[in-house]
Amino acid sequence: MKSRIRSAIPKKIIGINISSQKRDIIEDIAKSENADAVFFDNEIMGQQVGYLCGFKGFVRSEKEGEDIMDECLIFSGIDGRSLDPILKKLREKEATVKLKAIVTAHNQSWNVGELIKELRREHIYMNGGDRDEK
Repeated sequence: MKSRIRSAIPKKIIGINISSQKRDIIEDIAKSENADAVFFDNEIMGQQVGYLCGFKGFVRSEKEGEDIMDECLIFSGIDGRSLDPILKKLREKEATVKLKAIVTAHNQSWNVGELIKELRREHIYMNGGDRDEK
């Protein structure tokens, strides 16, 4: 009989450019969902998403990154089923953030600035904005 050992990825909510008022709310929600909440400001734009999540094989980059001020939440170790209650609580507490992503095998190697720009493009497109905007 073969057994599989799965290394559980710790639940983490990563907030970027989040106001202090929203940070407090997000921290409370994270605790209620057995997740950690960590926050960064604009200086983190050059770092890879996997590094922020604490994944093995990712190291701190010396890249500066772009000057991006958008608020963003990145969810690591949180699946879609677990995400719904978190998003509901954010709405109820009026602490919504427009740009959100779940960490995937595809985006973990992206730097945060790239991820936020892509999320911004998707958000504009999905909300009927300028479809040609880059």
